[in-house]
Amino acid sequence: MPSPSAVRIIFVHGLASKPPEAKLLELWKKALIENVRTDSKTLASSLEKEPDLFRSAYWANAVPDHIEDSPGYVKKLERAVDAVIRIRRDAGKSLHISKAGWVGAKVKKFGQGIVYSLAGALTLKDNVISQNIHEISLYRADQYVADRIREPLERELGDAWKSGKQPVIIAHSMGSFVVYDVLWRFSHRSEAFYREHRKDKVGLLITMGSPLGDSTLRDFMLIERWKEALKSCSREERRRYYPTNIRRWQNYCAYGDIVCHDSTLDNDFFEGLRSDVGGYGRNDLRDYARLYNPYVGTAGKPNPHKSYGYLIQPKLSQKLRSFLGSR
Repeated sequence: MPSPSAVRIIFVHGLASKPPEAKLLELWKKALIENVRTDSKTLASSLEKEPDLFRSAYWANAVPDHIEDSPGYVKKLERAVDAVIRIRRDAGKSLHISKAGWVGAKVKKFGQGIVYSLAGALTLKDNVISQNIHEISLYRADQYVADRIREPLERELGDAWKSGKQPVIIAHSMGSFVVYDVLWRFSHRSEAFYREHRKDKVGLLITMGSPLGDSTLRDFMLIERWKEALKSCSREERRRYYPTNIRRWQNYCAYGDIVCHDSTLDNDFFEGLRSDVGGYGRNDLRDYARLYNPYVGTAGKPNPHKSYGYLIQPKLSQKLRSFLGSR
């Protein structure tokens, strides 16, 4: 397993307005490291000491009318991130929802908040999907904008591979669209930049609150246009539908997150990767569903889609520690 010094962790954000790039990277990094610290102070300390470990493939400003969050909102966001970190620290591994049931488990362990998450999810559907469908539509209709959205991740991956680092990508929401399309381009496009990295791999892909399981939204993806034509083709031809450069892929979906309402990617992607790409072990492609995302937004309302509530998941800490060879 690689040590932190041999890895480059690249964050890819999702839809809607974002803080300035440096602040978003700071908050994502803080949530992830504090999650790891709950289980391993030693590893968290080593992550903090690696100056070149964390990078951001920030694409929000590629959208022509994007406006970064105001300083006042960012201050509120910082407090909300600190609050969700405290919940993880106080709850420990019991943050997971038991098989007995979401609402019952929430009422017993965390109070009444989760009872209202489904109602919140209906609002989320409006805010995250409907109001931001503009960004998704641009991604499909305007290839200049789409190329600008993909470019930061392409640049960061190329830099990581040339530096001898093994990339770990952590993508939220629509960021998983961007990642999938970029990895597909590195796998199959013929331009010199992509061919140069044809044999390079991503050590671990983590998707959080991903809409990749939604067939309607998936139609906006670059590679989705190949799928129907490849159904009756040979295995070698079907491989063109999939990125061939992902060693491990873990997908996380929380209760009440309407964006990943399909919840699992196994039948949409993992089955095809196993059969048409091959080389995967039993646990290399995994869905982790029925999670509890405890994030409460700046307006005091639960938001089970928010990235910070995914970044403090105990399962994510466990799997990242395992990948980095830490006990």
